[in-house]
Amino acid sequence: MPRTAVVTDSSACLPSQLADDLGIVTVPLGLVIGDHVYADGSLSLAALFRLADETKRPVRTTSPAPAQFLDAYRRASDGGAGAVLCLTLSAGFSGTYESAVTARGLAEEELPGFDVRVVDTGGLAMAHGFAVLAAARSLADGASPGAAAEMARRVGGRARLAGLLGTTRYLARGGRVPWIVHWAAQLLRIRPLLGFAEGRARSIGRVRTEERGLARLLEYVRAHTSGGALRAAVMHTDAPDAARRLSEALCGDLAPVELLQTDFTSVMAVHTGPGFVGLAFYEDD
Repeated sequence: MPRTAVVTDSSACLPSQLADDLGIVTVPLGLVIGDHVYADGSLSLAALFRLADETKRPVRTTSPAPAQFLDAYRRASDGGAGAVLCLTLSAGFSGTYESAVTARGLAEEELPGFDVRVVDTGGLAMAHGFAVLAAARSLADGASPGAAAEMARRVGGRARLAGLLGTTRYLARGGRVPWIVHWAAQLLRIRPLLGFAEGRARSIGRVRTEERGLARLLEYVRAHTSGGALRAAVMHTDAPDAARRLSEALCGDLAPVELLQTDFTSVMAVHTGPGFVGLAFYEDD
Protein backbone atom coordinates (compact mmCIF):
# COMPACT_ATOMS: atom_id res chain seq x y z
CA MET A 1 0.00 0.00 0.00
CA PRO A 2 1.44 3.43 -0.94
CA ARG A 3 2.46 5.58 2.01
CA THR A 4 -0.01 8.18 3.32
CA ALA A 5 1.61 11.46 4.38
CA VAL A 6 0.19 13.40 7.33
CA VAL A 7 -0.11 17.17 7.06
CA THR A 8 -1.27 19.46 9.85
CA ASP A 9 -1.09 23.07 10.97
CA SER A 10 1.26 24.63 13.50
CA SER A 11 -1.43 25.27 16.12
CA ALA A 12 -1.12 21.58 17.05
CA CYS A 13 1.96 22.54 19.14
CA LEU A 14 3.55 19.15 18.45
CA PRO A 15 7.00 18.49 19.94
CA SER A 16 9.25 18.94 16.89
CA GLN A 17 11.25 15.74 17.37
CA LEU A 18 8.11 13.64 17.66
CA ALA A 19 6.64 15.23 14.53
CA ASP A 20 9.88 14.57 12.65
CA ASP A 21 10.00 10.95 13.81
CA LEU A 22 6.47 10.36 12.50
CA GLY A 23 7.06 12.29 9.27
CA ILE A 24 4.33 14.85 10.01
CA VAL A 25 4.45 17.92 7.75
CA THR A 26 3.47 21.13 9.54
CA VAL A 27 2.04 24.16 7.71
CA PRO A 28 2.52 27.36 9.73
CA LEU A 29 -0.27 29.75 10.59
CA GLY A 30 0.54 33.44 10.41
CA LEU A 31 0.79 36.22 12.94
CA VAL A 32 -0.10 39.79 11.87
CA ILE A 33 1.70 42.44 13.93
CA GLY A 34 1.41 45.96 12.58
CA ASP A 35 2.09 45.80 8.85
CA HIS A 36 4.06 42.56 9.00
CA VAL A 37 3.02 38.91 8.76
CA TYR A 38 5.24 36.42 10.59
CA ALA A 39 5.13 32.68 10.09
CA ASP A 40 4.32 30.79 13.27
CA GLY A 41 7.59 29.76 14.89
CA SER A 42 9.68 32.47 13.25
CA LEU A 43 9.65 34.71 16.35
CA SER A 44 11.02 33.96 19.78
CA LEU A 45 8.56 34.53 22.61
CA ALA A 46 10.60 37.51 23.77
CA ALA A 47 10.41 39.08 20.31
CA LEU A 48 6.72 38.22 19.99
CA PHE A 49 5.67 39.96 23.19
CA ARG A 50 7.98 42.93 22.55
CA LEU A 51 6.45 43.52 19.12
CA ALA A 52 2.92 42.92 20.44
CA ASP A 53 3.48 45.52 23.16
CA GLU A 54 4.95 48.05 20.72
CA THR A 55 2.14 47.96 18.15
CA LYS A 56 -0.89 50.17 18.61
CA ARG A 57 -3.11 47.74 16.72
CA PRO A 58 -4.51 44.38 17.87
CA VAL A 59 -2.33 41.42 16.98
CA ARG A 60 -4.16 39.00 14.69
CA THR A 61 -3.58 35.43 13.64
CA THR A 62 -4.23 34.28 10.10
CA SER A 63 -4.86 30.90 8.51
CA PRO A 64 -2.34 29.44 6.07
CA ALA A 65 -3.10 30.30 2.47
CA PRO A 66 -4.40 27.46 0.25
CA ALA A 67 -1.11 27.70 -1.66
CA GLN A 68 0.78 26.66 1.48
CA PHE A 69 -1.31 23.53 1.87
CA LEU A 70 -1.06 22.82 -1.84
CA ASP A 71 2.72 23.03 -1.57
CA ALA A 72 2.63 20.52 1.30
CA TYR A 73 0.47 18.15 -0.78
CA ARG A 74 2.79 18.60 -3.74
CA ARG A 75 5.88 17.81 -1.66
CA ALA A 76 4.20 14.69 -0.27
CA SER A 77 3.46 13.49 -3.79
CA ASP A 78 7.01 14.27 -4.97
CA GLY A 79 8.33 12.38 -1.94
CA GLY A 80 6.60 9.18 -2.99
CA ALA A 81 3.41 9.31 -0.92
CA GLY A 82 0.28 7.93 -2.56
CA ALA A 83 -2.11 9.99 -0.45
CA VAL A 84 -2.33 12.79 2.11
CA LEU A 85 -4.32 12.98 5.31
CA CYS A 86 -4.55 16.65 6.28
CA LEU A 87 -5.71 17.33 9.83
CA THR A 88 -6.63 20.85 10.94
CA LEU A 89 -7.66 22.61 14.12
CA SER A 90 -11.32 23.32 14.85
CA ALA A 91 -13.08 25.16 12.02
CA GLY A 92 -15.01 27.01 14.72
CA PHE A 93 -11.87 28.94 15.64
CA SER A 94 -10.03 29.32 12.35
CA GLY A 95 -10.38 29.30 8.59
CA THR A 96 -7.54 26.77 8.34
CA TYR A 97 -9.86 23.88 7.49
CA GLU A 98 -11.41 25.82 4.60
CA SER A 99 -7.94 26.70 3.33
CA ALA A 100 -6.93 23.04 3.35
CA VAL A 101 -10.15 22.06 1.53
CA THR A 102 -9.56 24.73 -1.13
CA ALA A 103 -6.05 23.36 -1.61
CA ARG A 104 -7.50 19.87 -2.03
CA GLY A 105 -9.56 21.16 -4.97
CA LEU A 106 -6.43 22.66 -6.53
CA ALA A 107 -4.56 19.38 -5.99
CA GLU A 108 -7.28 17.47 -7.85
CA GLU A 109 -6.42 19.51 -10.95
CA GLU A 110 -2.64 19.51 -10.54
CA LEU A 111 -2.19 15.99 -9.13
CA PRO A 112 -4.88 13.81 -10.72
CA GLY A 113 -5.34 10.52 -8.89
CA PHE A 114 -3.58 11.76 -5.75
CA ASP A 115 -5.90 11.19 -2.78
CA VAL A 116 -6.18 14.12 -0.36
CA ARG A 117 -8.42 13.81 2.70
CA VAL A 118 -9.04 16.82 4.95
CA VAL A 119 -10.34 16.32 8.50
CA ASP A 120 -11.32 18.91 11.11
CA THR A 121 -10.18 17.34 14.40
CA GLY A 122 -12.35 19.75 16.40
CA GLY A 123 -9.47 20.50 18.76
CA LEU A 124 -7.06 23.25 19.73
CA ALA A 125 -3.36 23.08 20.64
CA MET A 126 -2.37 19.59 21.83
CA ALA A 127 -6.02 18.48 21.98
CA HIS A 128 -5.72 18.84 18.21
CA GLY A 129 -2.14 17.57 18.31
CA PHE A 130 -3.13 14.31 19.99
CA ALA A 131 -5.60 13.63 17.16
CA VAL A 132 -2.76 14.19 14.67
CA LEU A 133 -0.42 11.88 16.60
CA ALA A 134 -3.07 9.15 16.85
CA ALA A 135 -3.67 9.25 13.09
CA ALA A 136 0.05 9.23 12.25
CA ARG A 137 0.71 6.33 14.62
CA SER A 138 -2.18 4.32 13.21
CA LEU A 139 -0.85 4.85 9.68
CA ALA A 140 2.60 3.72 10.82
CA ASP A 141 0.94 0.54 12.16
CA GLY A 142 -0.62 -0.15 8.76
CA ALA A 143 -4.04 1.49 9.02
CA SER A 144 -5.79 2.74 5.89
CA PRO A 145 -6.21 6.49 5.34
CA GLY A 146 -9.92 6.15 6.14
CA ALA A 147 -9.25 4.32 9.41
CA ALA A 148 -6.60 6.87 10.38
CA ALA A 149 -9.02 9.72 9.65
CA GLU A 150 -11.64 8.09 11.86
CA MET A 151 -9.05 7.65 14.61
CA ALA A 152 -8.29 11.39 14.43
CA ARG A 153 -11.98 12.23 14.74
CA ARG A 154 -12.42 9.94 17.75
CA VAL A 155 -9.42 11.29 19.62
CA GLY A 156 -10.23 14.88 18.70
CA GLY A 157 -13.75 14.39 20.02
CA ARG A 158 -12.49 13.01 23.36
CA ALA A 159 -9.47 15.22 24.03
CA ARG A 160 -9.84 18.13 26.43
CA LEU A 161 -7.72 21.23 26.97
CA ALA A 162 -7.43 23.29 30.16
CA GLY A 163 -5.10 26.07 31.19
CA LEU A 164 -4.19 28.67 33.79
CA LEU A 165 -3.60 32.18 32.46
CA GLY A 166 -0.82 34.36 33.79
CA THR A 167 -2.61 37.51 32.56
CA THR A 168 -5.84 38.46 30.78
CA ARG A 169 -4.16 41.40 29.03
CA TYR A 170 -3.66 39.63 25.71
CA LEU A 171 -7.20 38.27 25.63
CA ALA A 172 -8.41 41.83 26.17
CA ARG A 173 -6.13 43.21 23.46
CA GLY A 174 -7.52 40.68 21.03
CA GLY A 175 -11.10 41.56 21.95
CA ARG A 176 -11.81 38.16 23.49
CA VAL A 177 -12.64 39.61 26.90
CA PRO A 178 -13.68 43.18 27.82
CA TRP A 179 -10.92 45.42 29.17
CA ILE A 180 -12.90 45.87 32.36
CA VAL A 181 -12.55 42.13 33.02
CA HIS A 182 -8.79 42.42 32.63
CA TRP A 183 -8.59 45.42 34.95
CA ALA A 184 -10.70 43.68 37.58
CA ALA A 185 -8.60 40.52 37.36
CA GLN A 186 -5.42 42.57 37.68
CA LEU A 187 -6.74 44.57 40.63
CA LEU A 188 -7.96 41.48 42.50
CA ARG A 189 -4.92 39.40 41.49
CA ILE A 190 -7.17 36.76 39.94
CA ARG A 191 -5.90 34.19 37.46
CA PRO A 192 -8.62 32.61 35.30
CA LEU A 193 -8.74 28.95 34.31
CA LEU A 194 -10.14 28.13 30.88
CA GLY A 195 -11.28 24.82 29.45
CA PHE A 196 -11.94 23.62 25.90
CA ALA A 197 -13.91 20.51 24.98
CA GLU A 198 -16.36 19.44 22.27
CA GLY A 199 -15.69 22.59 20.26
CA ARG A 200 -16.45 25.05 23.06
CA ALA A 201 -14.26 27.21 25.31
CA ARG A 202 -15.47 28.24 28.75
CA SER A 203 -14.31 29.44 32.14
CA ILE A 204 -13.65 26.62 34.61
CA GLY A 205 -12.59 28.67 37.61
CA ARG A 206 -10.56 31.52 39.10
CA VAL A 207 -7.67 31.36 41.56
CA ARG A 208 -5.28 33.77 43.22
CA THR A 209 -2.13 31.64 43.26
CA GLU A 210 -0.29 29.52 40.76
CA GLU A 211 -0.14 26.61 43.20
CA ARG A 212 -3.92 26.57 43.55
CA GLY A 213 -4.27 26.89 39.79
CA LEU A 214 -2.11 23.82 39.16
CA ALA A 215 -4.13 21.89 41.74
CA ARG A 216 -7.35 22.91 39.98
CA LEU A 217 -5.98 21.65 36.67
CA LEU A 218 -5.37 18.25 38.25
CA GLU A 219 -8.88 18.29 39.69
CA TYR A 220 -10.20 19.00 36.19
CA VAL A 221 -8.36 15.98 34.78
CA ARG A 222 -9.65 13.72 37.55
CA ALA A 223 -13.21 14.95 36.99
CA HIS A 224 -13.07 14.07 33.27
CA THR A 225 -11.28 10.72 33.34
CA SER A 226 -12.36 7.28 34.49
CA GLY A 227 -9.09 5.54 35.27
CA GLY A 228 -8.27 4.39 31.74
CA ALA A 229 -4.94 4.72 29.94
CA LEU A 230 -4.31 8.47 30.12
CA ARG A 231 -2.34 10.44 27.56
CA ALA A 232 -1.46 14.01 28.49
CA ALA A 233 0.60 16.93 27.25
CA VAL A 234 1.70 19.87 29.38
CA MET A 235 2.04 23.15 27.47
CA HIS A 236 3.30 26.53 28.57
CA THR A 237 4.19 30.04 27.46
CA ASP A 238 7.43 31.10 29.10
CA ALA A 239 6.50 29.22 32.30
CA PRO A 240 8.89 26.22 32.38
CA ASP A 241 8.93 25.87 36.16
CA ALA A 242 5.15 25.71 36.43
CA ALA A 243 5.08 23.24 33.54
CA ARG A 244 7.65 21.04 35.28
CA ARG A 245 5.66 21.04 38.53
CA LEU A 246 2.43 20.23 36.71
CA SER A 247 4.15 17.35 34.88
CA GLU A 248 5.52 15.97 38.14
CA ALA A 249 2.11 16.20 39.80
CA LEU A 250 0.46 14.43 36.87
CA CYS A 251 2.99 11.60 36.99
CA GLY A 252 2.62 11.19 40.74
CA ASP A 253 -1.15 11.46 40.86
CA LEU A 254 -2.46 9.96 37.62
CA ALA A 255 0.44 7.95 36.08
CA PRO A 256 -0.27 8.69 32.40
CA VAL A 257 0.94 6.15 29.85
CA GLU A 258 2.22 9.09 27.81
CA LEU A 259 3.20 12.54 29.02
CA LEU A 260 4.55 15.14 26.61
CA GLN A 261 5.78 18.65 27.33
CA THR A 262 5.80 21.38 24.71
CA ASP A 263 5.85 25.16 24.29
CA PHE A 264 2.87 27.05 22.94
CA THR A 265 3.66 28.31 19.45
CA SER A 266 3.47 32.05 18.83
CA VAL A 267 -0.04 31.96 17.30
CA MET A 268 -1.32 30.34 20.49
CA ALA A 269 0.88 32.33 22.88
CA VAL A 270 -0.30 35.69 21.55
CA HIS A 271 -3.79 34.91 22.89
CA THR A 272 -2.66 33.74 26.33
CA GLY A 273 0.31 36.00 27.00
CA PRO A 274 3.31 34.94 29.11
CA GLY A 275 2.87 32.78 32.20
CA PHE A 276 0.29 30.42 30.72
CA VAL A 277 0.46 26.75 31.72
CA GLY A 278 -2.02 24.13 30.65
CA LEU A 279 -2.59 20.58 29.55
CA ALA A 280 -4.40 18.48 27.00
CA PHE A 281 -5.50 14.95 27.76
CA TYR A 282 -7.65 11.99 26.75
CA GLU A 283 -8.03 8.31 27.59
CA ASP A 284 -7.38 5.53 25.09
CA ASP A 285 -10.30 3.35 23.97
